[in-house]
Amino acid sequence: MSKQLVLMDHDGGVDDYLATMLLMTMDNVQPLGVVVTAADCYAQPAVNATRKILDLMGFSNIPVAESKVRGINSFPNLYRRDSFVVDHFPILNQQEIISTPLITEPGEDFTVKVLQQAPEPVTIMATGPLTNIATALQKAPQIETKIQRIVWMGGALNVPGNVEKNWEPGQDGTAEWNAYWDAISVA
Repeated sequence: MSKQLVLMDHDGGVDDYLATMLLMTMDNVQPLGVVVTAADCYAQPAVNATRKILDLMGFSNIPVAESKVRGINSFPNLYRRDSFVVDHFPILNQQEIISTPLITEPGEDFTVKVLQQAPEPVTIMATGPLTNIATALQKAPQIETKIQRIVWMGGALNVPGNVEKNWEPGQDGTAEWNAYWDAISVA
């Protein structure tokens, strides 16, 4: 059985790092890269932490790109600061040099390139907002045929959301952050 090609797309929250680590341990998956969107994080520490995690796990061949897309409703700074904490975990800073490659092109362009070059359709595992994927599809609509499926951690159906009323004026507690950050991309 051939391995499923997967592109990871996350937004630098603690859950995203854990999902990335889990993905790397799956025998039936071939990771093609990781794209980090500055939603539930600050970009630089989240990209660095992702690269350090891949190094630590022995996956320094998996490239990491930073998406330049921006959402409509920012995550609270209190949430985003966790990216600095993770980036400074002692276990991630035992090596002075990060070997995992940092892609210089924006993550949305890297997404287009990965999908165009993939020999077969790719699963996109998105644990953050869908903005990077939506932007890639706007730039190159033909890549839709190269997407096998999108597995998304987002939205809130028949359950309360996690956008708290006291953090976001006008919210009633039903919205979920990954959708709320850029609801247009969800459509």
